[in-house]
Amino acid sequence: MADCEYADDDFLIAHFPALVVRAPEQWLVTVLTANQGDYTVTAKALPAVYGASVPPDTVGVIRGADAMSGLLGALGANPWVMASPVGASSIMVLENVLGPFPVGLGLTVDGPVDDPPSIAASLEGGGDVSAEFRALWLEAAKCGLPPCCAVTCPGDYTLMHAALAAHLAFLLGNVSATGTSAGDFERMTLGPATLWKGKAEAAAGNPIHPGQTAAGDLYLWLRDKYVFGAMCA
Repeated sequence: MADCEYADDDFLIAHFPALVVRAPEQWLVTVLTANQGDYTVTAKALPAVYGASVPPDTVGVIRGADAMSGLLGALGANPWVMASPVGASSIMVLENVLGPFPVGLGLTVDGPVDDPPSIAASLEGGGDVSAEFRALWLEAAKCGLPPCCAVTCPGDYTLMHAALAAHLAFLLGNVSATGTSAGDFERMTLGPATLWKGKAEAAAGNPIHPGQTAAGDLYLWLRDKYVFGAMCA
């Protein structure tokens, strides 16, 4: 009998990265104290550095009074971000999406003093916005798995769980107001011509068959490796 383990979110993302839906990140960077040395804000591996001289520099001077000074000015050279002042000592750093979709900034900050910190940053919005959606289907997919004792390969059970969760998320995460799933289509190819026919799940009452997605096909392949005619003792 296998030592069965359910898939977690990291496992699911590693095998089905398309399930991650990202929004442009919004970071709030705040200069907390004025200290002698370098203040650095790094986004997409590009550092923006301001060397502070204290005195006379204050937290406002280090932050920057305008787009040509302080950390504000240094961030202006990074094409991946849009920076604007907030209050007397903070900067709102927005991800500038240069490709087809957001990829994240990997933003970090560093200052001359760590205790107490000279500078801090917090993610205020954006990033991975589909975590709750994935968790919902990971939980729902548990009831669609075979008995653990029937699975002889431990990895099959975990991958089967992730594949079924991914199938449900792909198929039911794209449902219109009329009940039509964007992932539920039939295709016919004849020479250079391709015909597509979409089916409305709610209207037609068709089962959500796993074979309609690649993840579902993987689930069926894994499940069919085992025979469940007899229940485990």
